[in-house]
Amino acid sequence: MILADFRYLMFSFRILINFGYNILMKSTPGPEIKMPIVSDTDGALPSPAIDLVSAKSKIDPMWVLGGVLIALIAVVGIILIVEGILLEQRSPEVSLPTIVVETVAEDCVGERPVNFQDTEGDSSDGGNSSEKPSEASGGANSSNIPASSRTYAGENCTLMQGPLMLINPVFQVKSDYIAARKRELVDIAKMYQIKEGVPGNGSPLLDSEAAVHLNAMIKAYQAAYPRHNIETRSCFRATGTNCGRLCYATGTTDHHTGYTCDLIDPSYGTSLNTDDYDKHIEWQWLKENSYKYGFIDRFPAAWAGGSMSEPVNINAKGSTGLYETWHYRYVGVDAATEIATGKYNNGQYDSLEHYLKTRGIVDSLTAGTCRQ
Repeated sequence: MILADFRYLMFSFRILINFGYNILMKSTPGPEIKMPIVSDTDGALPSPAIDLVSAKSKIDPMWVLGGVLIALIAVVGIILIVEGILLEQRSPEVSLPTIVVETVAEDCVGERPVNFQDTEGDSSDGGNSSEKPSEASGGANSSNIPASSRTYAGENCTLMQGPLMLINPVFQVKSDYIAARKRELVDIAKMYQIKEGVPGNGSPLLDSEAAVHLNAMIKAYQAAYPRHNIETRSCFRATGTNCGRLCYATGTTDHHTGYTCDLIDPSYGTSLNTDDYDKHIEWQWLKENSYKYGFIDRFPAAWAGGSMSEPVNINAKGSTGLYETWHYRYVGVDAATEIATGKYNNGQYDSLEHYLKTRGIVDSLTAGTCRQ
């Protein structure tokens, strides 16, 4: 490329020189010839004579102006050519990037991976190493209603609410439902290595949707408090217990739902005592953060319906009849958020009973009926 430009430059010089030469030749006429008559004494014919002294050059101004303009144009062209040569020498070659189009497998179209969000904590990494599912179920939908609920919906009208179902002394279930429900659950001890703090006090079984969120919640707690852990003391129960107000008989306990676990931090022992609430960081942390994972404090003190020494009081306003700081129930992230933030309770922590009643899902909390 540079050699071609140099040849073009030399060719331009030759044209300029020839052009200037032609202009000068055309604008300078030859010597003026005078033809004087020389007298010949001999009578011979006159002979012409050239007067070299009188020869002079006559230059046409228009030709001079044209030559100057052509010369200027040629000089500008030469300068541009030289600059182009130098620029080419200085400019590196630029290669265009290759655009790669990533294709998606046909069998993956429409699928969306579970989204995880950062969690709170005071660990060295800010608690962000834990994963929290963003499952935002606000209750029942066609995908999370258990088959057992469809089969035995006639026993308890809230069973078709899926994670929002109520099982208590008013909304009861029978043994056939309990057995069917148990077969649908997953073993969280085997699947997620969630340890049973007190083996034999129920089974480490949980609904598969709830199990994913419980595992994420425990990991977040461990990230917030690296020297602590959360274990289960009791999740699913096939039978009730007779231990006073804190226990319900078979067919009336929340432990039949498959969405519930009693949770403990072994650093504080395995006993369940509401008087130790202020000393147990897991109960404080769960109260503040469990809703982010779809879990709620199922039996908060404000909704106990009286002292634990008094008879069970499940009233029309939404009292639960119990106060258990360790009892956590999965209801889905949307519903848990609304309950924890008191959307239907003037900004105060709500009960599941009051929540369902206010939303119009349950018609009567004392008669056990649902809104048709």
